[in-house]
Amino acid sequence: MYSPQQKAQWQSNRRLDTSAVIDRLHPDVKPHAYIVGSWVWISFSHKPSSEVLNDLKSLGSNWNKKRRVWQHPCGLFRPEAPYDPRQKYGVTRIETEESPEPNRSLS
Repeated sequence: MYSPQQKAQWQSNRRLDTSAVIDRLHPDVKPHAYIVGSWVWISFSHKPSSEVLNDLKSLGSNWNKKRRVWQHPCGLFRPEAPYDPRQKYGVTRIETEESPEPNRSLS
């Protein structure tokens, strides 16, 4: 379990804005990350390493079992939506060095 100090840091990190979260993402995570509304979502086709999982957790992300993605609220806390936020807000890939088309919207 987390120490009180770690929990306080986790709660503080959940208030980071979208650009601050993107800047702090592990380099192995950025190709799997995208923006939905103002939140950062991360989806892997495989289970990431424990180092990556620990980084996601310490950054303030949480696992959404229903949507099967890691999510970071970027300071905007909302109850679970009864609809798929990807349909309402769209999906924007996060620009990385590997991305040939920065901020390309996905369908």
